[in-house]
Amino acid sequence: MDTYDPYRQGDSPSRQPQAAYNARPEAIEAASNKLSLSGVTLALIVLNALVFIVMSLRGVSAFSPTAQSVLPWGADYGPLTLNGQWWRMFTSMFIHFGIIHIAFNMFVLANIGPFMEAVSGRVSYSILYLVSGLGGGVASLAWHPTTVSAGASGAIFGLYGGLLGFLVGHRNVIDPYSLKSLTRGALTFVGYNVLFGLTPGIDMAAHMGGLVTGFLLGLFLVQPRAKSESPINTRNAAATLLGVALVVVPLYKFSKPGDFLGEFNRLADMEEKSIDLFNSSSEKWKAHQLSDAQYADIVEKQILPKWIAERDALNKLQQIPPGQAKLKTSLLQYMDTRQESWQLLVDGLRTSDESKITQSNVKGQTADRLAKRISGDK
Repeated sequence: MDTYDPYRQGDSPSRQPQAAYNARPEAIEAASNKLSLSGVTLALIVLNALVFIVMSLRGVSAFSPTAQSVLPWGADYGPLTLNGQWWRMFTSMFIHFGIIHIAFNMFVLANIGPFMEAVSGRVSYSILYLVSGLGGGVASLAWHPTTVSAGASGAIFGLYGGLLGFLVGHRNVIDPYSLKSLTRGALTFVGYNVLFGLTPGIDMAAHMGGLVTGFLLGLFLVQPRAKSESPINTRNAAATLLGVALVVVPLYKFSKPGDFLGEFNRLADMEEKSIDLFNSSSEKWKAHQLSDAQYADIVEKQILPKWIAERDALNKLQQIPPGQAKLKTSLLQYMDTRQESWQLLVDGLRTSDESKITQSNVKGQTADRLAKRISGDK
């Protein structure tokens, strides 16, 4: 996972890492001779592309999808992920915020993937990719748990981290020229993306989480393949256990943030229906199509209960960031003012008290101004 808003792309390296590879050992040279876009790397690219195509065909914008539109497809979002939907840590690796985002990520994967797959083998390579993606997801959840995030960049950074870990562990068996070239290419990619990640819209937490996880795995998981190597070994088992820990530990150790995004959307839907019903009822009352008692019943029994319930649900939200907390305070002020307006109206209609109906109109105008201010602040 690596993005949390539209157009948070990963970036391609300044050169193709595999082009500089020229190690001496026979096993490594055999691996370098097999570099091609095939196997697991090709499968990953195809899977990412298929998910993107299906999402686009089902109505998700191919250029500027919203956070809300990618959530149903499995994007990572702390209030959902940390409250039981742990599978989002996996699915979010295959979801992207638009065609530019996926194009950059798949371009980088097509460059680094074949090299790492050839060196480490399909099983270890698959584990490196997935566990690094999980590491990026955990870092993203820890840094900004209430933001919707998705993308393959955490896993791709993990491949570069794995390359750096591999170079640390095997620098003595690679000729100096190739070692220097490989190291320079990897560090250039990482350094450029660190600088690029300082711009708004880039999830650096996911990038760095994937990079560090990949580096740690690269120290022991990425090994030059020998013909006799078993696809299942202790290194793969240890890396898999790390992946399991990256899923389990956050579910139990991270705080469970409130689902402000979901609550906000429910509020918006409820508010639209409530305001529409109130306005239509008001017009009928003014046209003498509804009596005072009928109008009061609609407000008191159909509008106010849902409004109060949603206000209470919003008020109960905890563990939300400062920006959302500020918006929550403004929304509660608006909802309280609107509720007071409607309650005054009900009381005025029940008792034929014109002064309360007038006070209701004044409160309603205040609520309208608060709503406009909130719309401008968002």
